[in-house]
Amino acid sequence: MPLNAEVAPSRRTMAVAAALVATNLALFVLIAEDLLEGGGLISHDESVLAWFVGHRTDRWIRTAKLVSTIGGFVSLTIIGLLMGIWLWRRGSHAMLAAAPLASLWLASLASTVAKSIFDRDRPPVTVHATTVSLAAFPSGHATDAAAFCLAAGLTLALTIAHHRWFQGLLVATGLLLAALVGLSRLVLGVHWLSDVVAGWALGSAFAVAVVVTLWYLTTRHQASRRRTTHAQ
Repeated sequence: MPLNAEVAPSRRTMAVAAALVATNLALFVLIAEDLLEGGGLISHDESVLAWFVGHRTDRWIRTAKLVSTIGGFVSLTIIGLLMGIWLWRRGSHAMLAAAPLASLWLASLASTVAKSIFDRDRPPVTVHATTVSLAAFPSGHATDAAAFCLAAGLTLALTIAHHRWFQGLLVATGLLLAALVGLSRLVLGVHWLSDVVAGWALGSAFAVAVVVTLWYLTTRHQASRRRTTHAQ
């Protein structure tokens, strides 16, 4: 039976969600430790970046710039607002309709704080194909895209999809879009691979945590309203 926003998440669903959040946060922590101690994924940063820079073309750079713009915080905020209003007008609970936007904002805040803590240098300016600010770790674009796109996929799966295959397609599409945004930062030469992977992990953790939490809270709120109505 497909997941449904009107039905509270089962214990199994909650357990899977908790495991996914913990796994993604653990991955972020491991990469952060590699950043401080060396080795691990960090050891592949230079070779991976060199491959992307060495194989990129003007067309790929233009495409990466477009993807980065669409996957940036401002664009995603606008999309999130429009999506939230659309879902709310269709009858979705306001809290759940706002889940992608809430996930984006919380993850972006966490990313900004992490950048200030780790203060990692960007790749050399000579390979940059666009202008950037702030520190490198984690990638803000990768964090924001994972947080928003995955949360949007999950929210749409809960609210508009009536078949498991369609729910899976929506979630997979969200993951693909997040992946493309992260890869665009490597094409543009403004992030290391570890920045991007850490951003994906951090954003994904927020996406799952926010959507499942708001799903749970909305079903509890609706159940409480029904009990109040019956009591009257």
